Amino acid sequence: MQELSSTPAQGSYVDKINPLWYLAIGVVTMALTHMTFSIEVMAWVSSVPFLIYLSLTLGWKSRLTFFLALVLAWSFVVTKIISDPIPLVLVFLYSIPISLFHLPGYLIWSKFKNQKYALFLFPVIMVIMEWIQYTFTPIASWGVAAYTMHDNVSLIQTVSLFGMAGLSFLIYWVNVSIANIIIKRKISIPTFQLPLIVLFLLIVFGSIRYDMSKANGIDTVIVAAAGTDSEASGLPLPTKERTEQTKTALFKRTKTAADGGAKIISWNEAAIFIMPEDEKEWINSIKELAAELNITLVASYVSPISQSPLRYENKYQFIDSSGNITHTYLKHQPVPGEPAVQGKSPLKVADITGTKVGAAICYDYDFPYLAKGYGELGADMVILPSSDWRGIDPVHTEMAAFRAVEQGHSVLRSTRFGLSAAITPYGEMVSQMSSFDNNDKIMYSQLPTKGVTTLYSVIQDSFVYLCIGFLLLFIVLMVRSNKSKSTIQPY
Repeated sequence: MQELSSTPAQGSYVDKINPLWYLAIGVVTMALTHMTFSIEVMAWVSSVPFLIYLSLTLGWKSRLTFFLALVLAWSFVVTKIISDPIPLVLVFLYSIPISLFHLPGYLIWSKFKNQKYALFLFPVIMVIMEWIQYTFTPIASWGVAAYTMHDNVSLIQTVSLFGMAGLSFLIYWVNVSIANIIIKRKISIPTFQLPLIVLFLLIVFGSIRYDMSKANGIDTVIVAAAGTDSEASGLPLPTKERTEQTKTALFKRTKTAADGGAKIISWNEAAIFIMPEDEKEWINSIKELAAELNITLVASYVSPISQSPLRYENKYQFIDSSGNITHTYLKHQPVPGEPAVQGKSPLKVADITGTKVGAAICYDYDFPYLAKGYGELGADMVILPSSDWRGIDPVHTEMAAFRAVEQGHSVLRSTRFGLSAAITPYGEMVSQMSSFDNNDKIMYSQLPTKGVTTLYSVIQDSFVYLCIGFLLLFIVLMVRSNKSKSTIQPY
């Protein structure tokens, strides 16, 4: 037996093709699936070529070749979101860890694929590894399979039930089912009828849920995102003259938005750089602005604390319509490599005339646990000052819609270098404005004053725990099976 060929599919047409072709096809399908420039339907088959390759080959050389192909595939995926000023090295900062998180799902499935219940091993392990990634590592939820459905508002509704884990499970289940059908040339209930029925029911559920969210006579509040002229992202810091120009433009747009009826206004992330010695005067000026305009203002800015090396506080001041600061927030999850002081203060919501409003900053909302924190506080709306770059626009804003659906609150994402959006608790972007278009940098919208309760906000990660339970049970069954075989005495 050669290491890159075997007999599991003898008699089948799949072993007539050099297994390396399946690797090549897998790299292409994976690259077409995730993040920007993705093709939604490819998500349902993107893992199939890899699974076929693993079923046809054996040995460490085969597995090493597979891992390298997986890294190559994810490198292509991450390359799609790289654009100025993001360095190319970021590709490997994400592609290698994501590949490592996905590797166990493929390898363990290939080892036990002929065991009873092994069909579910692949989706179970992939879901568990995704959960570990976005819960415990700084690379957040990038690469999670559920995001491949970001354009499908009906399927997005399913994250209100079991979070991203439920939708990812279904996608991986369909992939391994198709691979099984191709490899074994046999259709069974768990590989055909069952996943199709579940997919159909979830689409029906999502369509009904989304349609029922319309025209319910709910109360709304006018919100606005006010953009900045600042393009500063680090050294050299803006001059005092440039900072004053940025401040004048920000205040002018804020007043315009307030005159337009906006009651809650958010600036972009890092809307302006404020030196520490000027911060006290700056804070007084934005408090006066909020009180004068009778608005709630989420004023996001950066305050450098050292320039060699560059370190800064990436923060916002949450100011109510009386000009009082309800709380100050430092970004809890700086992007890997971002020289920002990590905020660790407890999350807070402010009661704005009966609407509970919280706020986070950009990358924070790539971590479902943070949105879950606002869900536990009963937030009706979360403001999200953000700053993207061309490569992740608009997918980064679309990812925020998943947090809205999961927790049942609205999201106002005010974005520099990207798409600003007002997102309902059902993931619908009722207003959008791109910073790359020619406009006045003010986006208005009306968002519900109240959120909705979702099943996921109640049961939280129970589906993931169920997957962990399945995996433990499978391990126990394998151990008992092996012990039974070892105790059988030969005649």
